[in-house]
Amino acid sequence: MVRRWLKKQLVRLQEVRKQRKLDAQNLLKARYHVFRSLLASNNRAVDCLTEISILLRMQGDPAGLARLTKKLIAETGEMVGRLENLAGGQYRGLWGVQENLADTITAKLKLLAPPEKVPFLLPLAKVMPAHTSMTGNKAAALATLRRKGSFRVPDGFVVTLAGCSSFLDHEGLSLKLVHILATHGSSQQQTIPPAVARQVQELIREATLPPGLIEELAAAVRPFLQKGKALAVRSSSISEDGRHHSFAGQFSSVLNVKDEAHFFAAFKEVVASNFNARSLAYRLNAGLDPLHFDMAVLCLEMVEARAAGILLSQSPQEPESDLLLISAVPGLGEAAVSGSAAADLYHVHPDGSVDWQRSTIADKERFLVCSEDGGLVWQDLRPEERLKPVLDTEELQILAAWGKALEAAEGMPQDLEWAVDKEGQPIILQMRPLTTMGAQTDDSWMAKSPPLAEGIMASGGRATGQALLVKNKRDLEKIPQTPVVLVMPQSFVDAANLLGMVAAVLVDLGSPADHLACVAREQETPMICGLGQAGTILTEGEWLTVDGHHGRVYAASSDEIRSAEEAWKNGPPTVKAAQINLPPLYRDLQELVTALHLTDAYGPTFSIMECRSLHDIIRFVHEKGVLAMFNAGDELLEGNLGVVHAIDSPVPFFISVIDMGGGLSPVKETLRRRIPPEMVLSRPFQALWKGITTPGLHWGPPPGGAPMGAVMSSFITDQKSERPIGMPNYCMVSRDYCNMNARMDFHFIMIDAVCSLSPRSNHIKFRFKGGGTSLERRRRRALCIGEIFEHYGFAVDVREDLVNAALQGATAEAIEEKLVMVGRILGFTRLLDAFMADDTMITKVAAAFMVGNYTLDGIDSL
Repeated sequence: MVRRWLKKQLVRLQEVRKQRKLDAQNLLKARYHVFRSLLASNNRAVDCLTEISILLRMQGDPAGLARLTKKLIAETGEMVGRLENLAGGQYRGLWGVQENLADTITAKLKLLAPPEKVPFLLPLAKVMPAHTSMTGNKAAALATLRRKGSFRVPDGFVVTLAGCSSFLDHEGLSLKLVHILATHGSSQQQTIPPAVARQVQELIREATLPPGLIEELAAAVRPFLQKGKALAVRSSSISEDGRHHSFAGQFSSVLNVKDEAHFFAAFKEVVASNFNARSLAYRLNAGLDPLHFDMAVLCLEMVEARAAGILLSQSPQEPESDLLLISAVPGLGEAAVSGSAAADLYHVHPDGSVDWQRSTIADKERFLVCSEDGGLVWQDLRPEERLKPVLDTEELQILAAWGKALEAAEGMPQDLEWAVDKEGQPIILQMRPLTTMGAQTDDSWMAKSPPLAEGIMASGGRATGQALLVKNKRDLEKIPQTPVVLVMPQSFVDAANLLGMVAAVLVDLGSPADHLACVAREQETPMICGLGQAGTILTEGEWLTVDGHHGRVYAASSDEIRSAEEAWKNGPPTVKAAQINLPPLYRDLQELVTALHLTDAYGPTFSIMECRSLHDIIRFVHEKGVLAMFNAGDELLEGNLGVVHAIDSPVPFFISVIDMGGGLSPVKETLRRRIPPEMVLSRPFQALWKGITTPGLHWGPPPGGAPMGAVMSSFITDQKSERPIGMPNYCMVSRDYCNMNARMDFHFIMIDAVCSLSPRSNHIKFRFKGGGTSLERRRRRALCIGEIFEHYGFAVDVREDLVNAALQGATAEAIEEKLVMVGRILGFTRLLDAFMADDTMITKVAAAFMVGNYTLDGIDSL
């Protein structure tokens, strides 16, 4: 009877213990999944930050800005909640900070009034010079000519920038376009891949027009169509036809539009041409923002021309002469503008007389005319007309007089598109400043100077400076007052405070959506990421020109060097700050949402009280979330060691693994206590294990340990250690994650790594502390470890005997390669403080590790 009762109690006790082990394991798995959710939330928040920074810069979509900011507020709230779950209430004060920021930002968003009500359409007759920012330069120039009364200009109307923007803002289209261009708008082959441009244009062509805009467009088009007059639908960008950028031939025109359905399609086609690969490349080469939309659409009564062409009021070949250059083709001028047909070239004096020695009458085979069904068709010229001059003397005189008159009125040479109608009356179709003379274009320069390195645009612009190779944060303290280009292995957040002091930034790893990239865009500092091995290709002090828009790095020319030195002779120029011309409300939102103040993750200012923006909260939560996982296993494993599996190790490093899901092969009952390392399916663990078991590492005798990693010191009890003596060495694993806590002799090591197919989600966090000798020797070992990690591209912070190292944004293959090195560090640094007799050993020992001398043979003789 007693025996039966005892047996029953024993079974019940075993069931309780088994359930306790399962509960502990399930709780640990739950925390792991919260952590992975936090990492995913961090990525979404950074994406949101990127789009918000773009909208703040564009200042054109307050509704989209408010929607995204509210989304970010919600996302940061969820991140704070997940951190609370992980850290057990340790950061409860962060709730109040996030809520206060949310309230302040929400109040600011309510002040984001919709843009001032401006018309979607304006008749050309009502366009005034003050309307140029709404109608673009082309429409404004034609309207000015129309009011003068001395020049014939077609009738028409303008779909203003507000009208075009209402189309792009409809159903969130503009945000989709910006996201595609910001994410995919750079590659190592081309800044704007044609496939990306085509994707953007197709979205625009297929998009739905807002009902209100459809009504206004239809009402404007009908009077022309009802009179049998076709329309020419053309671009009129704010940037187009200006004194500095002509955009000649970069945008589309749709001619001879004869019905409403074709007009709506033509309108979309012209808007879409703002994003074609050709116009985007032109915009980038001109130093303009490719994400900025500033197009209006000009709709003119179609002129069925007998002849048409281009007039330059100053001859490009002989600018010192008084000659004008007039090109002319029979029929419509599209053939002359595009260069698709032979044209007569007349060198004309201001009085209209022709210099026939310089002029050429072309053999013209065909000409463009309006089709009866809409659009254009080619027709062949009769043989007797092919060598006949297109223009007669009177027409040349009128055009020459107009050209010189407009040059005098505008104070600079002019570029005119003109036509002569069926009645023989000249008419002006377009006027812009003549900008094509002078220095070579950027494309010519680029073709002569092959890039030294290519990557991905993180922040646009172009700058020249000397390469400063940055391997650690200490290097960031040596920024000279001269133009420098920071060359870094990864996006050190500490560099954010220095962006106003440098010409440009180059990063081997990094992402256009990372923290440093966000700040670089705000401060308009050119930045390229994803360069791969720029730190090894480029040399210290080398003069570079960084073309952020194209993601390319060039050797600087002598002229560029002189210009940079002149601009920086009194220290960093203040131009960048002046270029950020945000209204006060947008500046406030920038400070509250996207500004980053927490740059030193290990300094005293990295605290809840210093979180002054949503960006700060994102950074704080991400950093502290990783640290919380370092402690998760210790808290849950104490007294529940049965939930782990010990690795059968060939070296005296005892470690047990805890499967978070997908990290282990199914464990047979016979292998419950020990499993071979091959059964661990975790990709980062296998990379670490490869390093740990590297031949030649001097592990020495087992450090007085016990099975399952209870590695205990028989000499001291370190009450100050972050891990109690006697706790097992363990590693939480999943298919793409591992979190290792290890106590070795008198120091502890923590490693947290994600090795997935998404580089932006990948990271390695490493922490090392302690030792069994004097603080001075421990400090030297810490500096040695820091030097090794800096050599391999990690961001490193060393304080006394504590080392923190981090790597983010690398590919899975790169993460694996670095983790092999980290595994070797575990064996190499064991009892290393005993070698640290003086400061010279710091660099000697680090150099030995880098060449594979793990046993430090001959170290004393170096």
